[in-house]
Amino acid sequence: MDVFLVSHFHWDREWYRPMEAFRARLVDAVDAVLDLLADDPGYCFVLDGQAVVIEDYLAIRPGRRGELETGVRQGRLGVGPWYVQPDSLLPSGEAHVRNLLIGRRVARQLGPVSTVAYVPDSFGHPAQFPQLLRGFGLDGFVYWRGNGSELDRLGPRWCWRAPDGSEIRALHLTEGYFGAAALDADPDVAAARLAGLAAKLAEHGEEPVLLMNGFDHLPPDSNTGEVAERLTGQVDGTVRRALLDDAVAATPPADSVDSFEGELVGGRIANLLQGVWSARMPLKLRNRRIEALLEGWAEPFAALGEVLGLHDEHAALDLAWRSLLKNQAHDSICGCSTDATHERMIGRYDDAERLGAETLRRLLERLAGRDPIRRLPESVEQQVVVFNPSPHPRSDVVRVPIAPEPAMRMTIGELWFHPLMISSLDEPGFSVDGRPARVIESTDPGRLRWIPGQHVCDVEFVAEDVPPFGCRRYRLQPCEPAPDDVDDGLDVAAGDVGVSATPDGRLDVRVGGRRWDGLFGIEDHGDRGDSYDFDPVGDAMVVEPSAVTVTRTRHPSGIQTLTTERTFGLPAGLETSRDARSSVTTETTVITRAVVAPGLERVDVVVEIDNRADDHRLRLLFPTGSPAERFRAASTFDVVERSTAEVDDTGWIQPAPTTFCHHGFVEVNGLVVAAPGLPEAEVTSDGVLALTLVRGVGWLARMDLRSRPLPAGPLMEAAGAQVPGRVKARISILPRGEWRAARDAELGMRGVLGGPSPRLDDGRAMVGLSGEGVVLSALKPADDGDGVVIRLLNTTGRDSHAALRFGFAVTDVVACSLDEQPLSPRDSGLQAGSQDVQLEVPAHALRSLRLRSR
Repeated sequence: MDVFLVSHFHWDREWYRPMEAFRARLVDAVDAVLDLLADDPGYCFVLDGQAVVIEDYLAIRPGRRGELETGVRQGRLGVGPWYVQPDSLLPSGEAHVRNLLIGRRVARQLGPVSTVAYVPDSFGHPAQFPQLLRGFGLDGFVYWRGNGSELDRLGPRWCWRAPDGSEIRALHLTEGYFGAAALDADPDVAAARLAGLAAKLAEHGEEPVLLMNGFDHLPPDSNTGEVAERLTGQVDGTVRRALLDDAVAATPPADSVDSFEGELVGGRIANLLQGVWSARMPLKLRNRRIEALLEGWAEPFAALGEVLGLHDEHAALDLAWRSLLKNQAHDSICGCSTDATHERMIGRYDDAERLGAETLRRLLERLAGRDPIRRLPESVEQQVVVFNPSPHPRSDVVRVPIAPEPAMRMTIGELWFHPLMISSLDEPGFSVDGRPARVIESTDPGRLRWIPGQHVCDVEFVAEDVPPFGCRRYRLQPCEPAPDDVDDGLDVAAGDVGVSATPDGRLDVRVGGRRWDGLFGIEDHGDRGDSYDFDPVGDAMVVEPSAVTVTRTRHPSGIQTLTTERTFGLPAGLETSRDARSSVTTETTVITRAVVAPGLERVDVVVEIDNRADDHRLRLLFPTGSPAERFRAASTFDVVERSTAEVDDTGWIQPAPTTFCHHGFVEVNGLVVAAPGLPEAEVTSDGVLALTLVRGVGWLARMDLRSRPLPAGPLMEAAGAQVPGRVKARISILPRGEWRAARDAELGMRGVLGGPSPRLDDGRAMVGLSGEGVVLSALKPADDGDGVVIRLLNTTGRDSHAALRFGFAVTDVVACSLDEQPLSPRDSGLQAGSQDVQLEVPAHALRSLRLRSR
């Protein structure tokens, strides 16, 4: 028996205490670790697989950096590869890539980086994790939660295979990441306990045996040397104090053990805690909005900006990503912490979003011809430049702020205002290329107002046939106002797309040649659970509104909106017993704004709820009208087929979830609903899709849940987890279940006012992509600043041929791994020309390229 005693701590950066409170303890713990490394030559320690703890510690103890470096370079202190310990399921696949890129970069400053994907406490794991991890050269996956009944066949050492065939060794921690924590001060007593644990683990098939000596926020044990020495005499084999890398190296290779392909979302021997997919939903919505901003807009146009001679924006993007990633730590993004912890997250979201948005604005304005101080021609006539963030031409609704710069100049005795500001004193009207545009009064409090009575407004219109990763320029001119036609009509339509309101405020939708009736119904269910798990009270109710109003808005541009406002009387909370819902009701308002426009094959719906009820789960219902045995949903780097059949969870610690975590869209019987940032969904056997909009509870954790026999966290009140107030989400009904269509709906288009010296010419297509089922996953500046990285994903189960076309000369192109290291030319299969690349993308596979241009 080979026994590895792995000393570590699991460091939730923030959880039931805010970050600074835990950092005070982190400093004490790492101080103790460094003292032990100095005093005990055989001591080893794992810094929880995340590099952010290094930054947090060195911010307080900068003078001990040299000791950290010594421990890492001696192979006694394990650092990385993550930047933060993420939740595995909620962040996007590309966010995980940035997490590993930044984490390895931070850890590498101290020395060699761990090659073990250590994820001890995340609440489930996606099926594509092996492909992600192997793309960074990681050798092992060490984890605790997520297995279902497959674990009974696999045992604790097995091979995890991704849908593309990538394989990684999986080491399951049968007794958790804390089995050997808190050793007795008496080495003999501690060794006797560990000998029994080692025998138990060996009997379960652990080879080698991992004794995980640590727990959440615990300081290190100081007597591991004596304990290991005594343990050696009590086991039949060797005992080593070591890092996880040493244990993985001694594990049988992946091809010699049983294998499994699929996601890990079971509760066979540990709580899965699937309720975190819906806890504090505004955090999830904000997270996804910023991911889309960075992945879909800021990174691609930063990369193309470099090609066109603009400044390198890598540092700005790195700062934004770090702020966002700190919120993707599992107890943060999952919403299962205290109110103080989640309030701190809002500031980091603000930093990431503002930095990302302002960086993008700078890039687009430079590409559109504005100079560094962003001056506009001093005229009421302007150029509007609309950008397409997709690798194919398309049309979409775009909304452009009318915000002239400089808005005013002031000298002694003179005050000058830009003509656009003067024109906004009256009710403004604008045309785009001679056609009337919608003029919308801005409610953004951050927009500058210099003149009393000034209208601060945006213009909205349909931008047609904008080239791939290119732009179109339009002429903006003042004209007579063309206001919306507002009435109480019940339907809107544009071409083959239409929406009608029913008497109870639901929507009948026509798209893609099919009709779907009764969408956006409301289901409400009492919840006596906590931030980790839904615990139902009574039966779910499909609730009927007490009042419905419908408003129709039509504009000469063809953009039409159907707004329904429904008022529901919902139980205000639970009775004191928590076994029944309150007889007292409170009014909750749900508003849906459905938009159709010429040339768009989808319906965009903004849903807004003013939640005033406690202890409940409110879901949007999308019936398809026929039973469903199977359905499809976007997942991490994949589109997966799922079943509505019940899972056999006999013998599980926690019952199998009926809900699932999706990444953007769900397709049931041909109905395609894109809902970025609303990750929790359920599909019933009668073909109804239920999307969770709000799940409100008042406690971080409770100890008496019927849906979860074991505890999950400290018993603490968390009033913010009731999610009071407004929650707003955007949902699209699509004609096809394609990643590309869902991505287009999420990203939309953006426009800015242009200047006289454009860097990107009107109509120039910078990056185009073709290939059945192949989508663009990333377009970004290379992490080392040398070139541009493009990543493709085959979302289908069939191999596909992909072709990339560039609007610039490519001097060099190489295939690379996810960590942006070059691959062997014979393994790449690339066919490259001066402005095009062709390659094969296997089923479910990611393929990354690094380009250099003149």
